[in-house]
Amino acid sequence: MNNGLLSIARSALVAHQTALQTIAQNVANAETPGYSRQEAVLAPNTPLRMPYGNVGTGVNVSTVVRKRDLLLDESFRNANGQAGDAGMRRDLMQELEAVFGEPSDAGMSNALDQFWNAWSDLSAQPSSLAARAVVQQRGRQLGQLFNGYDTQLTTLRTSTLERLGNTVERISALATQVADLNVRIVGAESSGNSANDLRDLRDLKLDELSKLAGARALQQPDGSVSVLIGNSLLVDGATAVSVSLQLETPNPLPATPLTDLPVRIQLGNPPDRLFPLAGELKALATVVNSEIPGVRTRLDAMASQLVSAVNTAHSGGFTFTGSAIPGVAAGNFFDPGTLAVPVSAATLKLHSTIIADPSKIAASGNASAPTDNTVAQALSALRTAENTVSFTTPTGATETGSFVGFFRGLVTRVGLQTASANDEATVATTLTDQADLRRQAVSGVSTDEELVKMLRAQQSFQAAAKMIKVAEEMLDTLVNLV
Repeated sequence: MNNGLLSIARSALVAHQTALQTIAQNVANAETPGYSRQEAVLAPNTPLRMPYGNVGTGVNVSTVVRKRDLLLDESFRNANGQAGDAGMRRDLMQELEAVFGEPSDAGMSNALDQFWNAWSDLSAQPSSLAARAVVQQRGRQLGQLFNGYDTQLTTLRTSTLERLGNTVERISALATQVADLNVRIVGAESSGNSANDLRDLRDLKLDELSKLAGARALQQPDGSVSVLIGNSLLVDGATAVSVSLQLETPNPLPATPLTDLPVRIQLGNPPDRLFPLAGELKALATVVNSEIPGVRTRLDAMASQLVSAVNTAHSGGFTFTGSAIPGVAAGNFFDPGTLAVPVSAATLKLHSTIIADPSKIAASGNASAPTDNTVAQALSALRTAENTVSFTTPTGATETGSFVGFFRGLVTRVGLQTASANDEATVATTLTDQADLRRQAVSGVSTDEELVKMLRAQQSFQAAAKMIKVAEEMLDTLVNLV
C-alpha cells in the first residue's frame, strides 16, 4: 500500500511539475509574436482492479495542447488580406497624389494661368519683345512642368515595380518555408505528439502570406496545410509553387513604344496567371497596371491637345522684322513631335525656333498689320475655351473640359481615390484589429491568469510532496512494529 501511495505521490509531483513548466513557458513567451498559449492536460492513470473495486494509480500529463481556434484564424486572415490591400493602396495613392502637389503656386493650374496671362499681356502690347520673352518663358515652364510630372510618374512606377518584385519574392520564400514546416510538423507528430512551436511558426508565416497575397490555409489530416492564393494552390504538403512577375508585351506591337507595360503575376512552371489577386499584391499590381497609366495617358492627352490647339492658332499668325511688311508666316509654338515620338507629357517642349528667338512668337493675324493682336487674343481665349481636351477611358467613357478644368478633374479624381483608399484602410485595419483581439482571447497569454494557474499547480505540487512524507512516516511505523 505504501509503495502504491508513493507511486501516486510521485506521479502527482511529475505531472504538476510539467504543468508548472508549461505555465513558465507561457509567461516567458507572453510577448513573443505568434506564440500560442499552451496547457498541460492532466488525466488519471489506469486504475488497478482489486477484489473490492478499482484503485487509482495517480495522474499523468496526457498531452500539452496549443490553444488555437481555426475559425478565428481564418477570420483574421481574411480581414488581414483586405487590410493589406487597402493599406498598400492608400500609401501608393498618397504618393501618386503628391506628384501634383495641388493646390500650389508651383502647380499646373497656376502655370496655365500664367501662360494665358502672358498671351493676354502680349495682346495688349503686340509689338513688345519683352512681352514675347515672357510668353517664351511661361511656355518653357509649362513644358518643364509636364516633363516633371511624367518623370515623377516614371519614378513612382519604378519604385512600385520594385516593391511588387520584392513582394513576389517574399511570397515564394514564405511558400517554401511553409512547405518545409509541413514536413517537419508531420514528422514530429508521427509519434502522436504535437509540434506546438513549429505550428506557431507556420501560423506566423501564414499570417504574413494572408497580408501579402490574401492566402487561405486548409488543414490536412496529417497535420500539414495546403495554401491557396487566388484560385491556385501555392503550397501542397511538401511542395511549394514559385510566384513570378512578367511584363506583358502587347501583340501586335503598337506604332509607338508603350511607357507603361502592364505586368502579370504568374504561378508555377509552366506559369499560369494568378487570379484573382488579393492583399498587398493586388494593390501594387492595380497601381502599376491601372492607376499610374490612367494618370499618364490623361496627361499625355492634355499635352498633345494643348500643343495642337496652341500650334494651330499660332501658325495662323505672322511675325515682323522691324517695320518690314508683309510679315512672315509664323510656325509652331511648341514642338509638334513626330509619328515615332508623338507629343506627350514627357516630350512637350517649345519649338526650336521659339527657343532660339522669342521675336518669332506671333501676336498678329494680319500680314500687313504688325500691331494686330488677334492671334494673341485667340491664344489667351484658350483659357476659358470649353471642350479643348477630350479623353476616352478604357471603358469607353469620354472626359472633356477646358485645359484647366480637365487638369483639375484629373487631380480631383486622384484625390477622391486617395480619400476612398484611406477610408477603406481605416475600416479594414479596425476589422483586422478586432479579429486579432478575438483570436488573442483564445491563444494569447494573460500573465495574470497564468500566475493564478501557477499558484494552483504549486499548491498541488506541495500537497504531493507532503503525501510522500506521510507515506515515509507510515513505512517507518510499519518497520518499527516488526
